[in-house]
Amino acid sequence: MEDVGELKDVLERIEAKLIAAGKIYSAIQFQIWLIAMVLYYLIIFPLSVVPWQLTAAYWILALIAFAYFSSKIWKRLINLFRSHGKDARSSPAFGMGISLSWICGSIVGWMLIPKTLSDLQIHQSLAIGFLSFISISVFGMFLTFLYIAKSFEKEMIPAFLIPAVAIPAIQSISGGHMVYAGFSIAFAFSLTVIAYLFSAFRTIR
Repeated sequence: MEDVGELKDVLERIEAKLIAAGKIYSAIQFQIWLIAMVLYYLIIFPLSVVPWQLTAAYWILALIAFAYFSSKIWKRLINLFRSHGKDARSSPAFGMGISLSWICGSIVGWMLIPKTLSDLQIHQSLAIGFLSFISISVFGMFLTFLYIAKSFEKEMIPAFLIPAVAIPAIQSISGGHMVYAGFSIAFAFSLTVIAYLFSAFRTIR
C-alpha cells in the first residue's frame, strides 16, 4: 500500500508539472503578442499619418513571426506531453482548430468589418476590426481547447471578452481609436498572462 501511495504521489506531481508547463506556454504566447503590439505602436508613433498598408504589412509579418516562435515552443511542449502519454493537443484537429480561429478572425476583422463599416472614419473601422480580429481569434482558440483538448482555459477569457466589450466605445471617442484598441488588447492580454502564470505556480505549489 505504501508503494501504491508513493506511485500515486509521483504521478500527481508529474501531472501537475505538465499542467504548469501548458499554462506557462500559453502565457508565453500572449506575451509574444504583447511585444508585437508594443513594437507596432513604437513604429507608428512618429508618423503623422499611418498608412493602412503599413498596418496590414506589419500584422502579416507579425503573424508569421508569431507562428514561427510559437511552433518552436509548441514542439517542445508536445514532446514533453508525449513523453508522459499525453498528446491530445498534438492531434491534427487541435492544430486545425487553432489555425481556423486566426483565419476566421483575420477575415472578419481585417476584411469584412472595414468594408461593412465603410461609412465610419478609416481609423474607427480599423480599430473595430482590430478588436474583432483579436476577440474572434482568441474565442476560437478557447473553444478549440474546450472541445478538442477538453480543457477549460478560464485564464483566456479576459483576452477575448475585454476586446469585445471595448468595441462599442470606439464610436463614442473622438480620436485615437487604434491607440484605444491597442491598449484594450494589451490590458486584456496582460491579465491573461498573469492569470496563466498564477495558475501555473498554484499547480506546482
